[in-house]
Amino acid sequence: MRGPFAMCLILAGVLTVGCTIDEPQPSPPSPPQVTAPAQAGLAMGTPRASHTATPLPGGRVLIIGGCVVDHCDGTAGADSELFDPATGRFTPGALLSTPRAGHTATALTDGRVLVVGGFSGERLPPLASAEVYNPVTGRFEPAETLSVRRAEHTATRLLDGRVLIAGGADGTTVLAGAEIYDPATGRFGAAAALPGPRSMHGATLLADGRVLVAGGQSARGTLLDTAAVYDPANDSWRDVGRLDAPKYKLALASLPDGGALVVGGQTADDPQARLARTERFDPRSGTFRPGPQMSEPRYKIFDAVLTLADGRVVIAGGYGVDIYADGALRALGTVPGPERQSPAVAALPDGRVLITGGYDDRTFLTATAVVVQP
Repeated sequence: MRGPFAMCLILAGVLTVGCTIDEPQPSPPSPPQVTAPAQAGLAMGTPRASHTATPLPGGRVLIIGGCVVDHCDGTAGADSELFDPATGRFTPGALLSTPRAGHTATALTDGRVLVVGGFSGERLPPLASAEVYNPVTGRFEPAETLSVRRAEHTATRLLDGRVLIAGGADGTTVLAGAEIYDPATGRFGAAAALPGPRSMHGATLLADGRVLVAGGQSARGTLLDTAAVYDPANDSWRDVGRLDAPKYKLALASLPDGGALVVGGQTADDPQARLARTERFDPRSGTFRPGPQMSEPRYKIFDAVLTLADGRVVIAGGYGVDIYADGALRALGTVPGPERQSPAVAALPDGRVLITGGYDDRTFLTATAVVVQP
């Protein structure tokens, strides 16, 4: 993820969340009350934040690790859970080889899940380890070690099934390096380095097979408005247009027209600097232009935004859920109570979306989950 302990994961109670908040929270205005079609009353076995939620073949969702102690103060989770949409229940899954939070989890084309980096606990350096979950055996299997320790990186599956691991931080330095995992060999290989160091950025696969990365930070407190596109055909990066402002803790989502949506983020380490605006990336011109406003500001949403099979984009976090479609945003629903930050979301086979975990504005974790119908 991007620093499980320095960022968060959202969950909606009819959406609820959990994560670590490192600054005082303002009293934002109450958002409009919209009723969301939702299945509430769901709960994981363990409260968690900075975890991941990854769909498996057959429809179940694999929930991995995360912060499991309030305030994310302690050892990360070494467990997993499985959500079955047919029963609406979470059941215990296999143990990880290493506790981790703020990691990435990427579904491979053969149904396995690649788990990379993250943190094993508060104030500990990032991990250089990786592992692969095998849904056939129900176990995590060791994978080759990364070239460096990584957290706050991105992992993007390419059209050929390989996975691009880009940027992040090693505990002392923001990284420009990238590597590619090949599931056919089980090995990580060097990839062309980013144009510059970048962590807490967003990344998404474009329709033409290239990968867009945008925003983030090049050093602590030095935010970026730059973006770049990776072309796997020739293993190269190309700088593209600039965002409307330097920002991090944002999310990117692919769009049916071949472009991408840039969602939210934060322009400074300040509660008042959270963004409700979006931007549209045009792959033909390589430029960004303003998009519609969300119903509320959102940040720390790395795993809270996803593109559905029909091309709509689901945006969770904060007080509720927004849906982007055909150039417009609409609020799907809100929930009473405090803001929820940094959840993990996953698409279900029937078109619904599962939103899990997170923490509130006092950094108390929640086990609450919700299924919404976009």
